[in-house]
Order: sequence, then structure tokens, then C-alpha cells
Amino acid sequence: MSNVPASKREQYLANSGIELKSDDTQFDVAAWREELKTLVSGKVSTDNSSTTLITNGSNFTGAWEYVAEFDSLVVSTKTDQNGYFEVQFSPDGSNIDSTLTRYYRTTQIEAPHRFTIARSYARVIFYNNSGSDQTFFRLQVLLGDKTPLNAPIDSTVPQDFDSVMVRPTDYTTETALGLRQGNGTWNKFGYNSDVDAASSEVIASFGGAFNQQLSSAETLDISSDNAADTNTSGTGVRQLVIFGVNGDWDLVTEVIAMSGVSTVTTSNSFLGINRMTIFTSGSSNSNVGTITATATTSGNTMAQMPAGQGTTQQCIFYVPRNYQFLATWLYLSAIKSSGGGNPSVTFYGYVHSGVVDSRFEIYRDSIDTSGGGERIELKPSEPFLIGEKSIFWIEAETTSNNTSVRGRFSGKLVRDADG
Repeated sequence: MSNVPASKREQYLANSGIELKSDDTQFDVAAWREELKTLVSGKVSTDNSSTTLITNGSNFTGAWEYVAEFDSLVVSTKTDQNGYFEVQFSPDGSNIDSTLTRYYRTTQIEAPHRFTIARSYARVIFYNNSGSDQTFFRLQVLLGDKTPLNAPIDSTVPQDFDSVMVRPTDYTTETALGLRQGNGTWNKFGYNSDVDAASSEVIASFGGAFNQQLSSAETLDISSDNAADTNTSGTGVRQLVIFGVNGDWDLVTEVIAMSGVSTVTTSNSFLGINRMTIFTSGSSNSNVGTITATATTSGNTMAQMPAGQGTTQQCIFYVPRNYQFLATWLYLSAIKSSGGGNPSVTFYGYVHSGVVDSRFEIYRDSIDTSGGGERIELKPSEPFLIGEKSIFWIEAETTSNNTSVRGRFSGKLVRDADG
């Protein structure tokens, strides 16, 4: 007992109903330990709990508390603004030997966090870096012998959840099913049925040189070349949904009511489109005409849904901020020209990083179509990592006009822990 500060020891003994003697050997140590175990099994740390609102850019800092008699520390928090908290551990209530950080995001599952106590003193600091003041805040810290957290066997697993999963898990399958919070699977596919020898063309149904890199976000003008694609009882697409990124490189989704050959402009501004697909349709169950999304100011074609195909066909992908894209599979093919000739086709993979505003070639390979049709398939043992605020696209270059190329790639979009 000599390592416990006298004031704390007296408090514990007083609270447990054990009479303090002048000589420590005069009380039953075993009884003291049992009483103390009961006492601390649900102790709330008043020094590190708070409901006081935190303004943007400020923080709540708890007081150093002697915690050596406890097994674990559990932090639970609830607020309406993003932030993060630190649990700091110290051997003496002064020098910080360890700091553990957890991020709080209002759009994510925020379960309590359990920490094993490995130092004599601890405190909790919560930071509000959201850009707005809190309107409510509840931070509670429990000290005691706390078991690991548990969750329903079919629940979505947050990135920083403390519980141990006991269900059979396959990371790829669970990511595809949406059971890994912050992660998602993307399959991208496209074709260009008419690549000419003049210059390299993007693998997209609209073809031509890649020009989807906008200097700033723009609204999109959406229209079809067939009047049947209209929201007013049309037989084609009535509403379509756009998945893309906005001017801050954040994910954005918008549903558009079609108006046939007339232009409909989006409410949101986009830097790029990852997919445009059917939301509702008429009796044809697909789009009757070709639907095109054009940047309102620059006039660049940003996406196209070919007639009858129901979704965009383009090997272009925008990685939002606070995310990484792990590409795990790539498939490319080419068919020799309809007008004769057996072209050699070179494929290029490019990344434009919005972080450094620069373009990088990250892949190149060629095939010879003299055999009638060739393909390239890559399954890297380690995924290709494409960082945040990036555009990834694939181009093809041919030695003969009218070359048809196809491409497909897939991977996981993984949110950063602090995103």
C-alpha cells in the first residue's frame, strides 16, 4: 500500500467502510481488496468527465488522476461536432509517456473506447476542430475492471471499434456488403470502340483526349438525345443518380429528374463523376437515348450513359479527400480493326494528384492484336495505392484506326482513420 498516495488510500478505506488504523498491518488486506474491487468496478472519473460545451478551436482538458488501482479506462462521448480525444498516461502526473488518440465523427458509429491502464496517472483531452461550436457535449470516463466491448454478430464494424470480432470474416466480402464502416468496393469499367492512330484516347464511351480535369467544380448539364428519357411518364430513364466529388473533393450524390432532350442542371457542383446510373425508369427498363453530362462552364464531357446500357462506361475514377484507393485488379483488351490491320495497342495508366497539382504515369503495357484479340490481366500481390484528391484514368494508343479497346479495374476505397 505504500505506493498509493496517503490521501487516496484514506479515501478508498473511508469509502469502503474499513476503519483506518495507525498501523497498516492491523486491517484485513484481503477484505480491503474485495471492498476496493467493488468500489472501483463502476467509478466515474469526475475529473475527466464533462458536459461543458466546447467552442471551435478549443478543448476540454481533464485533470491528472491516480489510476494505478484500476484495470481499465473507458471513454464514452456524444456531441454534434467532429473532433478527437487523447488519453494521456503518465508515471507521475507530469511527464507524458503515452498518448492514444481516437477520432470522433458525427457521420460514423462512435462506440465507447476501452484502454488498458499501463501508467499510474491518466487524463483525457477532447478537441473541437470541426469549424463550429458544439450545441451539446457529453464526455464520461469510467474507471474499473471493464471487459472488452461486444457487438451484434451481424453489425457493421467501425474502423476503430475496440471489440474482438468472433464471426467468420472475409475482409473483401464484408467491404463489398458494407459491413466495414468507411470502406467501399468500386468496380470501374469502360470501352472505346473507335480509337484512332492520331493520338492517345481515354477508355470511355465518349473517347477522345482526357479532359475531365477541371480547374474548379462546375454544375453539370444533363440531357438525352431521345425524348423518351423524361420524368413525365417516359419509357426510358425518368430519374438518374450521379456519384462524384465536389469542389472540396468530398463525396457527393445527386438525383436528377430527366427532361428528355432538354437540359437539366444539377444543384451541386462537381469536380468529377465516378458513376451515373438509373434511379427510376419506364417500361424500357433502361435509357432509350445516350445521356450526357457536360460541365456547364467549360463544356467538357464529364460522363456518358450510352443508349440501352443503364450506366456510364468509363475507366475514370476520382479518389475523394481523406480516402485512399487500393486497386487490386486490372483487365484490358483490344480487338483488331474492322477495316483491316493488326494494330499494336499501348495502354497507359495516369494519376493526377490534386494535392500537388501534377500528373504521373503509373502504368504502361502493350499488346499485339495479330492473334485476333489480346488481353492483359493484373492481380498484384500488393495493391496499387492511389492517394486522396486524385484522378485515375486509363488511355489507349494504337497503330491503326478504328481499334476497339476495353478496360476494367476494381479495388477498395478506404477512409482514413481521421477522415
